[in-house]
Amino acid sequence: MSAVRASGGSGELVLLGGGGTGTGVSGLEALAVRGGWRVRTLSSSTGDEEDDWTARLAAFLGAPDSPDRMVLVAEGRACGAVFALADRHPERAAGVVALAPEPPAADVPLPGLACPVLVLPGPADASGRAVGRFLTELCTGPAGNPGPGPAEETCPARALSPADLHEPSVMRRFAAAGPVHRLASPGSVPTWVVTGHEAARAVLAHPGLVGDTATTAGYRPQPPELASVHPGDADTITVDAGEHGRLRGLVERHLTPELTEAALPRLRQVTDELLDGLPRDREVDLVAAFAVPLPVAALCVLLGVPEPDRPHLADWLVRRVPTPPPAAHEDVDAYLGGLVTERRGRPADDLLGRMCAAGGDAVRDGDLVAAARLLLVSGARPTTTLLGNGLAALLAHRDRWREVTRDPDAHAGPVTEELLRHVTPYPVGFARRAVAPVDAAGVRIPAGHRVLASLTAANHDPAVCPGGPDPEGAPYPHASFGHGRHACLGAGFARAVARTALGTLARRFPGLDLAPGAGEPHYRRSRVRYVLALPVLLGAEHRP
Repeated sequence: MSAVRASGGSGELVLLGGGGTGTGVSGLEALAVRGGWRVRTLSSSTGDEEDDWTARLAAFLGAPDSPDRMVLVAEGRACGAVFALADRHPERAAGVVALAPEPPAADVPLPGLACPVLVLPGPADASGRAVGRFLTELCTGPAGNPGPGPAEETCPARALSPADLHEPSVMRRFAAAGPVHRLASPGSVPTWVVTGHEAARAVLAHPGLVGDTATTAGYRPQPPELASVHPGDADTITVDAGEHGRLRGLVERHLTPELTEAALPRLRQVTDELLDGLPRDREVDLVAAFAVPLPVAALCVLLGVPEPDRPHLADWLVRRVPTPPPAAHEDVDAYLGGLVTERRGRPADDLLGRMCAAGGDAVRDGDLVAAARLLLVSGARPTTTLLGNGLAALLAHRDRWREVTRDPDAHAGPVTEELLRHVTPYPVGFARRAVAPVDAAGVRIPAGHRVLASLTAANHDPAVCPGGPDPEGAPYPHASFGHGRHACLGAGFARAVARTALGTLARRFPGLDLAPGAGEPHYRRSRVRYVLALPVLLGAEHRP
């Protein structure tokens, strides 16, 4: 075990307030600069209300030059927006300073935040000294000796930023220093990250490590009242482990290779229908028009959702599920319940129909609804990420795209596997909690600590991936679908969707290319790194 520093972001300080030289937020800028911090100042666009600050922060986080991790300093009503951000996106917040927070922000349960928090009653003369000590301790720890400032060369890795988790070069640096590293993450359960292909697979299959609610270092568990109602995209991580296993088994028994093979004609049909609707005479965003809707349509085909009803589920999965606060979304449960009732009375040869028929009265309608919801939420985003990021990677390296177009039937499958390894839609496996002391690659991890398997590091381990992809050879092994009892239950179907999408695109639009002036793709940097837009020109259509 060794300590390896993360590569960036925590030396960025974001001040929410106006200019000036007062004793409030703006008066801290000179202090922070002297301490070596890179400082940015945000001002509210329309006023000083919390909603205005929330919108301003959201726009800032989505900007291409927004730092991966930052310390946020706010005053008054801006504090509410900062607390909400640190609670909702703990992977972005390295620390929070709140000066004179106003209600209702003062009622936020601050000890629950995953990052260190300093709350001061007002911008008094002593605020500067208190903030200075707080910033110093972020870099050195309370007992450490102050260094030359929070520059990334001197700060220890208190948590891996989203960019670090997705960056193969950073994770290879961790792996080269050793297979297991403890991450210092103030305010959260001690977390360890495991690198290397074999070490990651061993952790993912270890019987002494159980599923937990955290996904990256610093994440805090969801409260039980949220876990009990299956809140949207938290389904796969907040459901009780026994409940998750039961629902997973219900799907896994019937989502067979035979069912996936039977769905292929409809997958090709929905893929062609999406491509038929794209403009040929102007640029098109391949993410919004193809990578986002195709996985949703494919899952609807798998479950047997009638075509007129798909826009409702698409709106839920694409717009409502990622939008906080988490909610049970009772209308979706009611809709899925209606489908279950219909299948009970009129069987159909789709996944939902098979689950209804095989389970009979022994399987409750509520379980079938929860299992369908689990599949929809778990299956949409990873496949969208694979398609969007994968197409961006292929179009940035034209030789790889030309390889697919030369023989789509032969190459779509191997290229899909290589993209799964290269893109790694989720950079880490869901956190596991040690129920008793466990050995991970020779390092003893205490009971109660969390363990993360870095899938990015596993997928770029030189022991199993010694060089670049070999067009004539078999794809290198990867861990993008996990391993062991928690491996992705829809892996075969996701592969089929991706192969169909790549093969159909390559066959119909071999001249597909990035739009002129598109520039570097803009990625959202969070738990999942995905390209936000991919402007392309389809080129001439080829119809056999």
